[in-house]
Amino acid sequence: MVCMHKSLFIKGLVDIRAQVLFWSIGLGFICFLTVFLYPNVKDIYSELFESLPDAMIAFMGAEHSVDSLEGYLNVEFFTFVPIALAVFAVIAGTGSIRGDENQGTLELLLAQPVSRMGLFITKVLGLVIANGFIIILLTSIVFLTSWLMGIEVASGRILSAFGLLWLFLISITALSILVSLVMPTRVVAGTVVAVWVVVSHILNSLSEIVDGVGLFKPVYLTSYFQGGNALGSEISLGYLVGLAAILIVSLLLGGWIFIRRDIAV
Repeated sequence: MVCMHKSLFIKGLVDIRAQVLFWSIGLGFICFLTVFLYPNVKDIYSELFESLPDAMIAFMGAEHSVDSLEGYLNVEFFTFVPIALAVFAVIAGTGSIRGDENQGTLELLLAQPVSRMGLFITKVLGLVIANGFIIILLTSIVFLTSWLMGIEVASGRILSAFGLLWLFLISITALSILVSLVMPTRVVAGTVVAVWVVVSHILNSLSEIVDGVGLFKPVYLTSYFQGGNALGSEISLGYLVGLAAILIVSLLLGGWIFIRRDIAV
């Protein structure tokens, strides 16, 4: 039984190895350039943001000083990377079970000596590790490039930001699995979650400058990502608990539905 779970775990990682490699190389290169260019552009950024109106700065999520690497990363990296990686989480999450079902391999996997819940947990763990690999790589690039360039780093804030990004991605992955199990097709499920994430990002940014938009922040998925706050201010405990609730509820409901649903052949 243990060997079977190990084999399924490895298969899950192998199935998404190309996606993990693509996102790791692409975002890793962007991460390296972002930190590498910081000493040359920090003064320009400081002057630029001093000339911008407060509303524009709030919309860009640049309330924290860009004089530090942490504030600079918040503006140049953490404003778009969570959305980019959320796309990976949606693709991997919606494809983890529905992808196998569409290919006709899920029934073959369930014919092996493994329970449905065991298969579900193995799939989830594989995606947790895949997301973690990307996060660890990006974190390592930040620290290594900072060391090479002689840039002072607030290690605790950097680690917290990337740790919260990992939690955010795992939650989006779990939510994507859940939605894929209740929607008619994987494409529909992926579209629903992806649109939800993108619209949430736009509306969450607008909530800083448009009255009334902020009333619906609990509905915006990206408002639960607290990595930016970790870099320059204080983390919202309420949204952090909310993110954990999204993760737990999505996993519990997803597992419950998977155990009871009929598998398409």
